[in-house]
Amino acid sequence: MLERGFNQVEGLVEAAGFSFQDLLEKREERASSSKNRSERLATELPFFVKSGVTIPKKILLIDDIYTTGTTINRMKKLLEEAGAEDVKTFSLVR
Repeated sequence: MLERGFNQVEGLVEAAGFSFQDLLEKREERASSSKNRSERLATELPFFVKSGVTIPKKILLIDDIYTTGTTINRMKKLLEEAGAEDVKTFSLVR
């Protein structure tokens, strides 16, 4: 998101007046937009749960762009492994 200079999801959520928790962090790597489909599918998950956060039981996970579904599905699994019981997903663009 730093390269884009704006977190679209965070901006939308704040503009809508919703509260949110930033539960995940991302390791630096080559942007997904510069990878082809097979490279995206083979990429290891660059996200991890932030230390010291409490994982809610119910989560609405929002991603800006759904390309292969790999990112949002891996993030969902990561949150479930961290204790979330009900994770719903939503993408702004597909």
